[in-house]
Amino acid sequence: MKKYIFIVLILILLSFLINVPVLTLEHFQKDSIIMTFKVDENDEFIVKWIHSVELTPWEEIFRIDSENNIILDRTRFQQFGAGVPDFAGKTVEVKDGYITYGEINQKMPLLPYGISDFAKHTFVFKSKEYELYKLVEDGDRINFYTERISLIQYLYRKIILR
Repeated sequence: MKKYIFIVLILILLSFLINVPVLTLEHFQKDSIIMTFKVDENDEFIVKWIHSVELTPWEEIFRIDSENNIILDRTRFQQFGAGVPDFAGKTVEVKDGYITYGEINQKMPLLPYGISDFAKHTFVFKSKEYELYKLVEDGDRINFYTERISLIQYLYRKIILR
């Protein structure tokens, strides 16, 4: 019996010592965590919305680098309009009705998005879509950031935030 208690205590201790790299989505106005996802190097996520002037879909594709940073990798849109730079990144591709600026490689320590019912902001990670505009009030902000948290913290968030 003492052997099992010892093993359980070791597992509990390890859960406090092992760090997990995560992507966190935080509701800025409420200072509360909405979602947390375990991430690995080269994982990608997308934030999609409808451009307020052009009324066309936009996508920004981010990746996680080896140091757990969020990197803006590329952006996709259908037409130039208000606020659209004439060039970004190292590559440009036109395919299937979209213009893609690639290899932007911009580090984003904090990635804030003003969420809008009109723009229908959506977050995509590992092929699953999350409708951000249904999770916060119209006009509120969601911050995306990476961090390393203990395994026990990660498990707590996954259980509580389900």
